[in-house]
Amino acid sequence: MIFTLENIITSLAAVLRAGYPEYPVYDSPTPQDTEYPCFYIFFMPSTIEGQIGNRYMRDLGIDIIFVQQRHAVNGNSLIHAVADYLDQVLELFSYTDSDGRTAWIRTFEREWRNEDMELRYQFHIRQRVALPKDSQFMREMEENIYVKEK
Repeated sequence: MIFTLENIITSLAAVLRAGYPEYPVYDSPTPQDTEYPCFYIFFMPSTIEGQIGNRYMRDLGIDIIFVQQRHAVNGNSLIHAVADYLDQVLELFSYTDSDGRTAWIRTFEREWRNEDMELRYQFHIRQRVALPKDSQFMREMEENIYVKEK
């Protein structure tokens, strides 16, 4: 299975569309043609730690922002409903890679807050990944016959 940032965004967008199919999901700010209410998915600061062999621990920070029209009627209750939905579906979510293979991804340190009538739902994904092994084995060996003279 291939673990990529693009597939994380696509998989999270699928989770958001399952609960709110009428709301668009964006992965970058687009002031023109933005339809409200909508979701944005951003990456926060992330880290990679080396481990044994060709393995690494990726800690990805994710920020899902729910934006609605300013001064929306019942805007606060809609924020609470979206936060409740995300609490229910984001402990484990289905990740799909480019080849269509799926796996469950666990989230950590989930928290949400209402900032100026926008929901900010933040969490981390900690995933152990391995770099592909290089299959170019040594085919021939060069012999060094140089001998240093005294």
